[in-house]
Amino acid sequence: MEAAPKNPLILLLILLSATVPPTSMISAKELCNTHDKKVLFQIKEGFGSVFPSWNSDTDCCTDWYGVQCNSNNRVNNIDISYDSDIKSTIPSVIADLPYLEILELHKLPNLVGTIPESITKLKYLSYLWITWTNVTGFPDFISKIPTLTYINLSFNNLTGTIPPSLSVLDNVNYVDLSRNKLTGPIPESFGSFKQASNFYLILSHNELSGSIPESLTKLTLQNFNVSYNKLCGQIPQGGNLQSYDQYEYFHNKCLCGSPLPACK
Repeated sequence: MEAAPKNPLILLLILLSATVPPTSMISAKELCNTHDKKVLFQIKEGFGSVFPSWNSDTDCCTDWYGVQCNSNNRVNNIDISYDSDIKSTIPSVIADLPYLEILELHKLPNLVGTIPESITKLKYLSYLWITWTNVTGFPDFISKIPTLTYINLSFNNLTGTIPPSLSVLDNVNYVDLSRNKLTGPIPESFGSFKQASNFYLILSHNELSGSIPESLTKLTLQNFNVSYNKLCGQIPQGGNLQSYDQYEYFHNKCLCGSPLPACK
């Protein structure tokens, strides 16, 4: 039998090496908030149990696809994109992430149904980006989310009219509703957006009718497009509506006036 080491220090080191696991085996304290992780698992189930990285052995703040946390380790960003395996509606439980600021659902061709009204509970939501999906209807209730600054609902199957109430959102300076099936007029109230000096308004490729509201001359439009609709009448003179070329007004029923040919 091999003799035991006589040096007490060596014996102590041997005992410690046998009882203390390697550093790689010591798991760091999980950052993910317990409530948020529970909600994320419900969202995963609602989306059809996709996202293999969303599992109980990993940290949602550092290891989960499409999830980011703020400095207090609360989930504040959901960004799920380019996933044809999602074949569901948007889970309403997503509104149970109380610190969510950014919701981005992009290029999910099998995402259907309507945008859940429950998102009006999100008191910090500023960035709503749901694009290239097959969601339907129109979420006129988003005017009840005063923290919104950015709305992009382009390339969907949204129907119905554009609610005038969107203009009550004091912080919004970006609205893109292009590439849908929206009908009715452009709301006259859109000229009263508070962020009028730096506004983006993109409504192209819908079925909008009526005339372009005179009130839009009150906005300083950084980007503007109403092409491919059913709009008619003279383009209002003023603001910077004439700074855009004909392609931003192209393919409408009977629009006329600068930058298009003069009205007859």
